[in-house]
Amino acid sequence: MSALGESNNKQNGKEILHNYVTKKLTSQPYSCQWIPTSCSVVTVGKKTSGGISKGDIKIHQLEFDDTSGDPKLNLVYENEFTNPFRCLSFFKQANQLQQQDNRKFITGDFNGQISEWDSDICDIPIWGVKGAHQGSISAIDAYADNLVVCGGKDGTIKVYDTRIKPNSANDNNGNNSSPISTFEQTNKSNCWSICTNDNNIIAGFENGDLNIYNLKTNSIQSTTKLNGGICSIDSNDRSNILNQFLITTNKSFISIASFNNNNNNNIEFKDYDINKEPNQTIWSGIYSPWNKKDNENIFTIAQGDGSVSMYRDDCKLIDKVLVSDLPILSLDYSKDRKGLLCCISLKKQLSILISPC
Repeated sequence: MSALGESNNKQNGKEILHNYVTKKLTSQPYSCQWIPTSCSVVTVGKKTSGGISKGDIKIHQLEFDDTSGDPKLNLVYENEFTNPFRCLSFFKQANQLQQQDNRKFITGDFNGQISEWDSDICDIPIWGVKGAHQGSISAIDAYADNLVVCGGKDGTIKVYDTRIKPNSANDNNGNNSSPISTFEQTNKSNCWSICTNDNNIIAGFENGDLNIYNLKTNSIQSTTKLNGGICSIDSNDRSNILNQFLITTNKSFISIASFNNNNNNNIEFKDYDINKEPNQTIWSGIYSPWNKKDNENIFTIAQGDGSVSMYRDDCKLIDKVLVSDLPILSLDYSKDRKGLLCCISLKKQLSILISPC
């Protein structure tokens, strides 16, 4: 395992990653993503009211103050729901920079329910499944316009097609909807992370298991074990997620992996130490959708010390910025405006970062 070098937050004397604006929230967000074709960010999480935990959805728009011209985050939507939310995903495309008309997103909550929302009018879900999992849904990923893959604390992974409407005629909350595929985990370890397209699923678990599933044959294609719980998985190519994917863990290391179906179904790993503390959690890692020329990949990670760090594909540190004094839980690149990232922290903060990469 390689160790990464120190950084002074500069590259050739210039700041690369900058904390542009931060706003304190009234609820604890657990996931954030940019709304396609907008300057708005949706956050989902938990809000405590009268000692009762409820679900919370907020939408903030990046704007500029009329007088000072300073950036600000303006709350344009907020609502409470019955169950606290754990995760969210917009529908990803094979070409991540392709203009997206689909502004719908999927949420997973702590009560095992998945719901589809229209980000323009998200007071009531337009589709959903109650009891998709027993207990919390820890990870969710959506692809194309209809494919939803979710993983839960119960150790199972389920695949849904939003074109299949609920059998119940009462509402769109899908009391009787069935998954099109289900994958069981023998040891029932919590599924923490999912990355999918219409061919494969890569799933990471709390106990370090990393499984690859084939959606065409509804079977497990490969399995291996890492020395740490797998917090997030992201691919540099959504059309072929197995070609190269980034794994972050709760043991202070990341791994850049690839799967060669012609190489005895083996997954090849390059592991890198990130933090000096041996058990610091790296909550999230994502590839930049913008920097693809000359086969150069750039990725950004959210760290347990409250910092956000940007790396080249060879794990050379580009820049690092301290955003909070508590862990960064989630981050996302804007697919419409190059250089914009959003992230949330355990300190109930939403931050917008800017970078030329």
